[in-house]
Amino acid sequence: GDKEKSKLHDFSDNLVGNVKQELVISPDVFTKWVPYFQKLVNAYIGSHPDNAKEMSSIKKIIFKSGWYVRSVQGDFNPAHFHTNCLMSCVGYLSLPDGIQEEWNREDKDHFPSAGSIEMQYGEYHSFSNNTLRVRPKVGDYYLFPAWMYHMVYPFRTKGERRSFSFNVFGEPKTDDKKSKLIL
Repeated sequence: GDKEKSKLHDFSDNLVGNVKQELVISPDVFTKWVPYFQKLVNAYIGSHPDNAKEMSSIKKIIFKSGWYVRSVQGDFNPAHFHTNCLMSCVGYLSLPDGIQEEWNREDKDHFPSAGSIEMQYGEYHSFSNNTLRVRPKVGDYYLFPAWMYHMVYPFRTKGERRSFSFNVFGEPKTDDKKSKLIL
């Protein structure tokens, strides 16, 4: 049945989320989207020429560790980063009906955060901001360095937010299995 199938694809033991369900993205779905994301990753890498030395040791980019996250009212994902990979991605597939009303109420408060993802780097300094908090929007996705801390705040609206994530790895040009770029 569906429960057995869900258990078979359960990926939650590998992740930090306090959420309803985290499921592996099947290889056939993942493979279908690799060419699209490959172009984006190449553009991302190409826009950071200072990393050319590090990237010169990579033979090819590998996409793996893809998963869906099903979040419901009260679920959250604590601050974390992804290990043993180059980049990560999060994208939004659906949001609960009524989330906009929750956001409208929250906008009257001093720290609107319900259901948002927050990226964090460095420390706070005067005249500087070390975080970026974004409300999810269906169809949006974000590529970011895997070392970047990020978290997801809980929401109160009944219903489900569904997102996907994956990690991007680099296969070294040598057979050096100790490379920190591969899993």
